[in-house]
Amino acid sequence: MGVQEDIERAQREKGQEATSAANKRIIDAIKKRNADLVSRQAEAKRSLPQVEAIYEGYITYLSTGKKGNKTLSEYEIKQFKAAAETTKKRLDEVRKILAQKPEVIKLPSPIKSEEKATTGGPTGPVTPDKTPDKTPDKTPDKTPDKTPDKTPDKTPDKTPDKTPDKTPDKTPDKTPDKTPVVDREAEALNKAAAADFAIPETLFKNIPSLQALLKKYINTPGMTSDAFLKELRNDLWYKQNSKEIKERYVQYYNYRDLQAAGRAQGTTDYEMQIDKIEASLKKRAISLGSAAASDPAALRKAAENLYITNRSEDESFITDFLAASIRPVAGIIGGKGTEGYSGKALENYQTLLRTARDNGLKISDIIPGGSNEQQLLQNIASGKIDIDRITQDTRKLAAQGQPQYVRDLLSQGFDLKQVFAPYRNTMASILEIDDPESIDLNDPVLRSAISDKGDMNIYDFKKILRRDGRWQYTEQARQDVSSATLDILRDFGFQG
Repeated sequence: MGVQEDIERAQREKGQEATSAANKRIIDAIKKRNADLVSRQAEAKRSLPQVEAIYEGYITYLSTGKKGNKTLSEYEIKQFKAAAETTKKRLDEVRKILAQKPEVIKLPSPIKSEEKATTGGPTGPVTPDKTPDKTPDKTPDKTPDKTPDKTPDKTPDKTPDKTPDKTPDKTPDKTPDKTPVVDREAEALNKAAAADFAIPETLFKNIPSLQALLKKYINTPGMTSDAFLKELRNDLWYKQNSKEIKERYVQYYNYRDLQAAGRAQGTTDYEMQIDKIEASLKKRAISLGSAAASDPAALRKAAENLYITNRSEDESFITDFLAASIRPVAGIIGGKGTEGYSGKALENYQTLLRTARDNGLKISDIIPGGSNEQQLLQNIASGKIDIDRITQDTRKLAAQGQPQYVRDLLSQGFDLKQVFAPYRNTMASILEIDDPESIDLNDPVLRSAISDKGDMNIYDFKKILRRDGRWQYTEQARQDVSSATLDILRDFGFQG
């Protein structure tokens, strides 16, 4: 029976070793899965509040149809709806991970099963005494010795060895398969669309620097979302444009998408704002005399730029823009082509022309150096040059070489026209000139009326005029000659 006992003992020991090895593999696998679950739950717990906040924000936009005080367009609602669906899936995944429970380790008890199998075997009445005596003696002795020895010794030794070996091998292989690029893109877009940034996907699609940053994040698995947001804050375009301008860019790109799809019908906020700005620009251009009023394409482009840059209410900026287009405009009157200024530019031109003429000068004489007539009118319209200052400078220019009496009058705000008006009218009367203003203020005879000695009296001035060569062609001169001739004839007795 000794041999039989040795055989049975060997079988039991072999079964116990196999069972211990199998149990260890099961324990290791469960521990690994539980460790992975703990890691995923920690990440899920950190991201849950943010994902919930983003999702609730989208739901608010969709339920109210507004983002802040701005009414959302149909295209924006569609974008927010898609983003909300993506975020909802992410939220469900996070909650599902948090709801999972760790696996409980439950192993079978092979020893008791073997005991029952041994004691309950078909040994019959032949071995009832020996089986109970030996089985209990050896089973307790060896089972406690080997099972505790191997399980505690090997589990700590092998678990650390195998877990690091297998985890790095499998995790990198499977993670790229289960986490597509679109997930990182959605994560980045959701964070960028949050209240702190308010940068929707539309801007990432159309602004080159933002587009490059998003691609960098997608293609750099090791780049964290915090690093992404930090680079977004430092982006030059992001820094240069205010919140209002960013929102206007969104409106512009949404309109462009609709336009490309043939669905722009003039009903979006962008289109209505542009039409309003364009109409205002045209009215202002006509008033200033800007050639932009007759260029619809230029007006449309200007309206878009003013809207995007949030300067549609900046009167000074708009005036400068339109003033730069002031120039003579071609037209047709009575079937003949004409060219000239219009609006306020024409009014300013006429004022300059009159100021020059009233002081015996040409308009080219009073234009500040380095500019021409057109540039002068542009600078007057934009407020860079004061037309009243030009008038005053013109009087100073006219005063050069004049008697002190004339200089004093010019410094008091009079023009040469006003100073010489009495003499000019007398000259027109004596020389029978219909329009006194047609007499050049630089006329030597007219200028002789006022000298350093003072102003001449009208009687003496008339005598000087009758000695002027132009007087002999007047009707009065002919009458005087006829009368003198008649007197001579009478004196000689030729006339009764």
